Amino acid sequence: MKGLFAEIAVFSALEQTLHYVVPEDLSDSVQPGMRVLVPLGRRESTGLVVGLTAERPDLPDRVALRSLLAVLDARPVLPPDLLDICRWISKYYFYPLGEVLQTALPPGLGDAPGTFYRLTPAGSEKPSGPDDEPLLPLFTRTGKVSLEECIAAFPTASGARKHLRVLERAGLIERVFEWKTPQPHARITRTAVLIGRPAETRMKKSADLRRFMEMLEESGGRCGLSELRREVGNAGYWLKKLEEEGLLRIDAEEELREFSCAQCLPEAAPPELTPAQRDVLEAVLPCIERPRFVPFLLHGVTGSGKTEIYLRLIQAALDRNGGSLVLVPEIALSTQMEALFRQRFGRLVAIWHSGLPPGPRFDQWREILNGRKPVVLGVRSAVFMPVSRPALIIVDEEHDSSYKQDDRLRYHARDVAIMRARALGIPVVLGSATPSLQSTHHAQHGRYQVLSLPKRILDRPLPTIEVVNMNRESSRARILSHALQQALRETLEQGRQALLFLNRRGFATFILCGSCGHVLQCDYCSVSLTYHNGENLLRCHYCGWERDVPASCPACGRSPLLRHGVGTERLEAEAALAAPGARIVRIDRDTVAGPKDMVRHLDAVRHARADILIGTQMVAKGHDFPNITLVGVINADTALQLPDYRSGEITVQLLIQVAGRAGRGDSPGRVILQTYNPAHYTIQSVSDMDYAGFCDKELESREQLQYPPFARFLRLLVTAREENTAREAAGQLAALSRETASELRESGCRAAVLGPSPAPLTRLKDRYRWHLFIKTWTNEEMQQFVETVLKRARDNPALRRVQLSVDRDPMANL
Repeated sequence: MKGLFAEIAVFSALEQTLHYVVPEDLSDSVQPGMRVLVPLGRRESTGLVVGLTAERPDLPDRVALRSLLAVLDARPVLPPDLLDICRWISKYYFYPLGEVLQTALPPGLGDAPGTFYRLTPAGSEKPSGPDDEPLLPLFTRTGKVSLEECIAAFPTASGARKHLRVLERAGLIERVFEWKTPQPHARITRTAVLIGRPAETRMKKSADLRRFMEMLEESGGRCGLSELRREVGNAGYWLKKLEEEGLLRIDAEEELREFSCAQCLPEAAPPELTPAQRDVLEAVLPCIERPRFVPFLLHGVTGSGKTEIYLRLIQAALDRNGGSLVLVPEIALSTQMEALFRQRFGRLVAIWHSGLPPGPRFDQWREILNGRKPVVLGVRSAVFMPVSRPALIIVDEEHDSSYKQDDRLRYHARDVAIMRARALGIPVVLGSATPSLQSTHHAQHGRYQVLSLPKRILDRPLPTIEVVNMNRESSRARILSHALQQALRETLEQGRQALLFLNRRGFATFILCGSCGHVLQCDYCSVSLTYHNGENLLRCHYCGWERDVPASCPACGRSPLLRHGVGTERLEAEAALAAPGARIVRIDRDTVAGPKDMVRHLDAVRHARADILIGTQMVAKGHDFPNITLVGVINADTALQLPDYRSGEITVQLLIQVAGRAGRGDSPGRVILQTYNPAHYTIQSVSDMDYAGFCDKELESREQLQYPPFARFLRLLVTAREENTAREAAGQLAALSRETASELRESGCRAAVLGPSPAPLTRLKDRYRWHLFIKTWTNEEMQQFVETVLKRARDNPALRRVQLSVDRDPMANL
């Protein structure tokens, strides 16, 4: 069998790629990286070409290959380096390649079309007879008919499909494909272009024509049709008439839809670099000038000028016609970075995050693909952007857990960025004031090159930290300690600003019955409901379910119902009492519906329209507010309660980061840390600002326990609607895993199976959850072990009744 054959990754959960014959009329237009339409069973599906060959695939002769139906792109939508990294992601994270590729494309590009049928010219001429009933009359009446309508009009679905095939082979009908939802596309604007001028006598007779010509001439001879129609009566007539007379022409042009979420920052010339900053640049620049893969760990204290390093490196890449990809962990941080990037690089910058509307988001992706925007700034998913001629990758706040996707494709954007840089042979810079223990460990063993910025710019001092033991505070100071209240008043009297940090939102974190102790919980998750005072309702922060506050306890019927715990809404009320008249801005998911809200709140702080900023982790890192001199941490112990071996690391990183928001201007900063565990080693490390000492102690502990980075972890999560179904499947999976571990141990593959057990969140979004953990000591062992387990699991009846998710290198074990 001669010709061209295509390997297709269909945008579905298929675990393997499929092969198709490329029809002769499509052979010149198909390339790897293009989307295609293919038959898949009894339907049509969209997929991506991942390979082409002139040789028939090595398949049994009885396998009849079907043909591609259509090529959907004029040029590849994924470049070769992205195809390669998607293959790596699929293998490493045990996820279908087609769904990985779909993740790498803008929303909508991977959607499957609907199938429709219509009469051919031959079918239109053929009179319908009794043998054709009931389908041909349906086409005659309606023209285009969907597959679903055809099935509904026939006694059976299989009979309808068979009859459609007969009509199609006879040349009486043909298939057409249309997307049910509009596909992402460029916006086309039509513009009237003035070529000549009508006679004055003619203009005097028509006020509409005079206004029409005035608008064209005032706009330099070019004016949009929509604007002309809006401002000029009978504009449509004059557009048609003057075009026929050759006095104007109508041009169709693509309009670039921009959407800015940048904060309003004052224009500033690039600052003079410190000696430490120059040393960092001198270390990285040679890898851009003569491209080679080197992973750099940029460890710079808060306020040390890491962002200026990024800007200089990006400019160096641009000077050599190279592109740069810069990742930030959250949209909140991207708003400040966007402002700085646009000041330096203008229209060369593309922004990528979920807050972009569909139109601008598609246009940004298309501009990146075409090489017109070589500087890409975005959150986690921006790691998939098709940057043209990439020369540099930067991961800011590389320690942040937001880089890890916690559902579906559970990839870590930092790790993907490192692998992408490695495949491209370009440098990658991982920046943080609190590098992850994994990166610290790699640096200690020479895998990463360490670059240091040990001091703040202009030799500004780090903030002083005062630890307040909340066990000694009176009942009236359980939220804001006496020390914090006094510091808050002093700060505001000096005309400075304060940041109050609490990583819990809402007014009260749970409602408890004072009689029987019953806690009101979500109907769909095993978590307590959070009370929101402004709306006077209870809300689940995991699934969004809401209910009114009951007048009495649902369990015993008595009252009162007591509010316990503190969230940012309650903190806002307490701050207003402690500082009457202070202007307070609160930033959390309840007050920020989108990027525009975030920018508005942050600009209010930056431009002194607010005195106190209250926020969750959305404001804990990266932000630079020179007038904030006081940071109050309301409950420093929150992250220590997480059921995670990383809880100490998370706590220290978060507290050092939020402490770093203080004293970034001319005045020194002060941090008040409220805690119920002042002697805990994590609190002591933060108090001393000794992150290096904490890392040494924590790494020693993990080595003794054989936890990452000294071992490899993977989580297998089983979920089902019924609790018994999930429990039984988890037990079967654990038994299968232990049996596999025992067998592979003989070949030198070491694996330990931990569990199963109920997940900390036993029920989430109405699904019961059990999990087990796999520990190995090398990536190769993990790959071999899990591939074997998943292959055997396909034949297990209990596991086919549940959803099994694989989370490699897990970061949130809820």
